[in-house]
Amino acid sequence: MKYLVQFARIIVGVIFIISGFVKNVDPIGLSFKLEEYFSPTVLNIPFLESLSLPLATFFSIFEIVLGVLLLLGVWKRFTTISLLLTIIFFTFLTFYSAYFNKVTDCGCFGDALKLEPWTSFYKDVVLLVLIIILVVGQQYIKPLFVEKANYAINFMTILASAIIAYIGINHLPIIDFRPYAVGKDLIEGMKSPQELGLKPTTYKTIYTMKNSVDGKVVEIDDAQYIADDKWYKHGTPWIIEADKTRTIVEKKGYEPPIHDFSFDCNGIDKTSEILNAPKVIVFVVPFVEKVNEKQIEKLNILGKEASKYKGYRVVTVSNNPIKGLELENCFMDQTTMKTIIRSNPGVMILEKGTVKAKYHDNDFPSLNQLEDLF
Repeated sequence: MKYLVQFARIIVGVIFIISGFVKNVDPIGLSFKLEEYFSPTVLNIPFLESLSLPLATFFSIFEIVLGVLLLLGVWKRFTTISLLLTIIFFTFLTFYSAYFNKVTDCGCFGDALKLEPWTSFYKDVVLLVLIIILVVGQQYIKPLFVEKANYAINFMTILASAIIAYIGINHLPIIDFRPYAVGKDLIEGMKSPQELGLKPTTYKTIYTMKNSVDGKVVEIDDAQYIADDKWYKHGTPWIIEADKTRTIVEKKGYEPPIHDFSFDCNGIDKTSEILNAPKVIVFVVPFVEKVNEKQIEKLNILGKEASKYKGYRVVTVSNNPIKGLELENCFMDQTTMKTIIRSNPGVMILEKGTVKAKYHDNDFPSLNQLEDLF
């Protein structure tokens, strides 16, 4: 039992630290995921949506601290019980998401590692078993260092995590795990499986059919539906329950990391034109309703100067028209914009489709900074 507890202690501690860290560097990204969970279509607790960012910050730091406390071997009763309650909650959440197909990625490891819903659930079940071992055998958990050293390490962990979260919220994440990170080739990231000679992911649609005569309910996939006309011929008693129709992965294949990335400019798709331009400034505004006149004026001034004096192609993307903007305003999917940059507005610099730099609104670049990029 002693060695089993030590094994579980190391595995659980390391996983919680890694999981917490990748979320800690990007608390805004985690807040978007929490908003998805809190939405009416998932857990239906919309009053928590406004608290998504504070909760994301707290949970990411708390997860790291629990992992560190476990490895240090201090406050073992508090630590093991907290771990148990946390993993029970996560296991419920991942099961709910997987069974009802509500959230396709749990966000367990932020943008660093995407897990399928059922994979996330099985991972949590394994962690649950390991944590139960820790709860039962907590008498075998001994402090790693002397008391003062343990407390000092824990304090430094909390302080460092808070600083990292602050940077992620008020500037940009110190590590960018997304496909729009600096140095990424967006054109390459958009290529289809066929272009790369790879097999794509295939899907199938599941229909819930109800017999209007005897009330019998069955589930069939789209291939079965097409193969037998009893499901759709004139006069059939079988009716599709549309609200229960769902799409599932039939066979996992390659999926481009970048999708829904397009520039809709007055009904004209200028994606290829912009991605192939030598020098481009893209002002990204995911939430038009949250930007003020001062911020819009900053975009206007820098955009005009960069275009006139430095030869930049300048374009602004948003989900709605921006009042007072004097630059080209194109439209883009809001989720894509939130993924591109954790700022509203944010600045992305492109060179022939490759991301040269990104700037938070609090670190808005000067004309000289842009000149130094090329």
